[in-house]
Amino acid sequence: MHSHTSLEFLIKQAEQLAEKRARKDIRPGWLTEFIYEAAELFVPLADTGRVGYDCRYNEGGWQVLFYLGDAEIFGGRHDGCRARMAFDFDLKLLLDCFSRVDSILYRTLREDLDLQLEEGNMIEIVGCLKETETSDAVTVGILSRPPEEAGPGMRMLPSGAVEPV
Repeated sequence: MHSHTSLEFLIKQAEQLAEKRARKDIRPGWLTEFIYEAAELFVPLADTGRVGYDCRYNEGGWQVLFYLGDAEIFGGRHDGCRARMAFDFDLKLLLDCFSRVDSILYRTLREDLDLQLEEGNMIEIVGCLKETETSDAVTVGILSRPPEEAGPGMRMLPSGAVEPV
C-alpha cells in the first residue's frame, strides 16, 4: 500500500512538471513547428546524431541557432574527450521555409552570440518564415559546432557504436 501511494505521488509530480514546462514555453506554435522541421534537415555522416538548438527572443525578434551535438568518447586513451560529429545540412530546403529572405551570411565565430563558442562557423539567415502569424523577421543560424554549455549529445563507445545521451 505504501508503494502504491508513492507511485501515485510520482505520477502526479510528473504531470505537474509537464504542466509547468508547457506554461514556461513562450514560443509561438509556428516557431516550434519550424524548429522540428529544420532539425530534420541535419544529415549526420555517422549513422546517428542529436540536433540541439538555442531559441531566444530579443529586440530583433526570434533567434534560433541549430547545431549537431558532439560525441563524448567512452573508454580508451581518449576517454572523456569530445569529438565533433560531421553532418550535411540542406540549405535549399531551409530556404524553402522562408516567405522572404533579407540576408544570408557565412560567419566565422569567436566568442559571439551570447553563447560559449570556442571557434566555429555559422550560416545565418534572416527573414520571414512561411505560415507565421507575424511578419517579424526571424534569425536562423546553423552552427558548425555546438556551444560549450550544450554538453555532449552522443556517446561514442569503444566498439565504435554511437548512442544518444
